[in-house]
Amino acid sequence: GPPPSAVREDAGVLLTLGRYIGKLKAVPGGPQKLSEPFTDLLSEAGVTDPFIRNWMDMFAFLLQGLPSYGAPTSMMAYMMADLYRKDTCLDFPKGGNEAMVDALVRGVEKHEGCEVRLRAHVDEVLVEGGRAVGV
Repeated sequence: GPPPSAVREDAGVLLTLGRYIGKLKAVPGGPQKLSEPFTDLLSEAGVTDPFIRNWMDMFAFLLQGLPSYGAPTSMMAYMMADLYRKDTCLDFPKGGNEAMVDALVRGVEKHEGCEVRLRAHVDEVLVEGGRAVGV
């Protein structure tokens, strides 16, 4: 099927989806369903089980940082098809998300005079040339 990046909501959709027209005719409910939020598809399919809905929210979040109400059906369909290909795995960072945060903190704090503070009040953000340069 078409990649999620081919699904658009402007006139350019004719160019990006044109070569997939045959496959798009087979989309249940019509090709416009691909741009609708994935949560709508789950509801229309009668998916009410909280575990399954949370599982789909997690997949959507892993892919684009939003739960299924913010994920277009095209993106979720592409991801699910990709996930179930032979020898596919769902990657997860060693040490979990905390290891990623720790790496970001190390990246900031390796620069002289830079530190990361949590739950700290900020009086002012210093901006130079349109860039934040300090607080």
